[in-house]
Amino acid sequence: MEWLQGGACPVLLPRSVAHIKREISTKKWENTRQWAVKRISAKKPRMTRMQQPDNTVAGSNKRVAATFYQIKTGHCLTGQYLERTQNRTSAPCWWCRWKEQTRGHGFKNCGQWKEHQKVLWKEVWEETGRWRSQFPIQDLLADDRCSRTVLDFLSTTDVGRLAPAPVEEDTQSEASEWEVRERREREEEREAETERLGAEVEEPLFLPTSAFLASAEEECECSLFPS
Repeated sequence: MEWLQGGACPVLLPRSVAHIKREISTKKWENTRQWAVKRISAKKPRMTRMQQPDNTVAGSNKRVAATFYQIKTGHCLTGQYLERTQNRTSAPCWWCRWKEQTRGHGFKNCGQWKEHQKVLWKEVWEETGRWRSQFPIQDLLADDRCSRTVLDFLSTTDVGRLAPAPVEEDTQSEASEWEVRERREREEEREAETERLGAEVEEPLFLPTSAFLASAEEECECSLFPS
C-alpha cells in the first residue's frame, strides 16, 4: 500500500480493482512456487526396463507388431475377449475347439500350434532359463529378451487372429465390424504377398471349336455375297 507523505496524517492512495487482483495473484503464485520447490526432488525420474519402449517390436512388420500389442494389452481377437465385449455368445477356441480361448491359450495349450509352441518355448528357455509352466503370459510379452521369438511365433501362426470364414455361412449370423475388418486385412495381405512373389494368373488359351469356325465362315460368305 502506498501512503501520501508530507501530510498531517497518512492517506491511502486509490488503486484500481485490477491492480489489487494482480498483486494477489502474484503473491499466490510465488507462494505456490516456493511450496512446490520444497517438495520436488532434484533426482530425475527414470522409467523401469518394463516401461521403456521395445525397439524390436517397433521396428518389425506393422501387422505383426499390432497383433503383439493387442495381445499384450489384452484387447486381442480371442474367444474370451469377444465374449466379454458381447461380440460372441461363447468363448471356445476356433482352432482346437477348447472350451475357452484366452490370450495364453495359443502360446501354451492350443493343439493347432503344437510344433510352433515347441520352437517358441525352446528359444525362450535358451534366453531366460524359464520354461512355459514358470512363465506367465504377461511376463513373456513384457520381457524384451523374448520379443524377437514372440514376433517370429506370431508371424508363422494365426494366434491372435480370426479363423478363415467358412464357404457357407449362416445367413442369420452377422459378423461384427471387427471380424469383417480382420478378414479384409487378411485378404489384402494375401494379395500383397502374391504380388510380391510375382505370381501372375495366366488367362486360359482360346481354342476355336468347329461350331465357331462354321459360324465364322457363314459371316464371311454373307459379307462377300450379300443377298
